[in-house]
Amino acid sequence: MFATSLSPQFYLHNLSELNMLQKELEDKESMIKDLKREIESTEIRLRTSNHEIPKEKKEAFRTLREQYNKLRDEYNALLAENIKKKEE
Repeated sequence: MFATSLSPQFYLHNLSELNMLQKELEDKESMIKDLKREIESTEIRLRTSNHEIPKEKKEAFRTLREQYNKLRDEYNALLAENIKKKEE
């Protein structure tokens, strides 16, 4: 009933709007696929880069950790001595 009373311009307008929405949808779907690929690529890069710490950095960190532990032990020993002296 309504189909016979609608003008051809109405159909053309709706068709162009539909085409425009279809193009917008395709663009957004493409952007989503690109972003998903970028996310996957970044995740892979992060996973692999975490395991590739240079030996020099590992050695420097180990040395610093040992120095810290030594200084901490010395500090705790001096603190204990100081406490004993105050108690006497």
